[in-house]
Amino acid sequence: MITHIVGNRPQFIKLAALYHELNKEGYEQNIIHSGQHYDENMSDVFFQELDIPKPCVNLAAGGGSHAQVTAKAMIGLEEELMRIKPELVVLYGDTNTTLAGAVVAAKLCIPIAHVEAGPRVHHKSNPEECNRIATDHLSDILFCPDEISMENLRREGLGECACMTGDIMYDTYLTIAGGPAGEPQEEVIVMTWHRQENTADRERMESILRLVERLGEKVVCPMHPRTKKCLQEYGLWEKAQAVPNLEIVDPIGYVEMVKLMQRAKLILTDSGGVSKESSFAGAKCLFMLEIDIWDDLARIDWLHKVNPQREESVADALRFASQARHVAVADRPKFYGDGHAAAKMVRALRERGFI
Repeated sequence: MITHIVGNRPQFIKLAALYHELNKEGYEQNIIHSGQHYDENMSDVFFQELDIPKPCVNLAAGGGSHAQVTAKAMIGLEEELMRIKPELVVLYGDTNTTLAGAVVAAKLCIPIAHVEAGPRVHHKSNPEECNRIATDHLSDILFCPDEISMENLRREGLGECACMTGDIMYDTYLTIAGGPAGEPQEEVIVMTWHRQENTADRERMESILRLVERLGEKVVCPMHPRTKKCLQEYGLWEKAQAVPNLEIVDPIGYVEMVKLMQRAKLILTDSGGVSKESSFAGAKCLFMLEIDIWDDLARIDWLHKVNPQREESVADALRFASQARHVAVADRPKFYGDGHAAAKMVRALRERGFI
């Protein structure tokens, strides 16, 4: 039995490609959902759209502080893994769910495969960085999305466990983007906004709303439930709704998100996953965090950081945005593999004796 442990949107997307590849080859699998994302539009819809079986259990670990979510997930995972006794646990990305799975599986002596291993922002103040480093060092086989991640793991003494597969999210993106094309639609700026750093205080959230308005073009934002809750708590919800060029929509599934990104001339985000997906979709990215992420994209100025609370940074971002155009497929960056990461992962797992 191979057990996949997931809990949020990017993990569901990564899971889809690997689950289907393993299923094609006849391997027995199941899925544990930590419940970290528990809103129907942030969870259930992804399983339906991506044709992934329902999880065998939902641990309902969502809600609360980092420690509370991690602790609830660990307690539930220990019970389930002791019951299932899988030959392999597969973990994805860098969430509290990922960390919980790594600690529990390692203590139960169950081999761990980590999908999207090796990215580093080099700031331990970033919660995901802590999760990522701990998970990489507890895992037995590491699947890297790009060459920089491979080099990071070599520097940390993990080179022998690491495999360069490319990014598995690209597999899923290509599957969906290759579907029937709809009618041409106007180009827009696509926004996602959910990180703690950008929702933790009123002044920060107000500065982001001002940035959106100053962009001066239509911005479509599928609103994360937590972001909406914070805007309401700070008395900013009506102000957000009144921004003339901001269209707030409910959270959407991945198929709709891909269609939306295909319309994007620019992506404004604080998501590590979406900032990388911008290169798949052909839309340059304004990144609303002061951390270094996806160095290759930053090096070619595809990914451009903005601090909405600094006027100089905002002015620079507005210049960047004014030049943004949807980029043709042939001219998009090619740092994240060829769209066959899942097949490479299955081959590596077989060759190294994990399955």
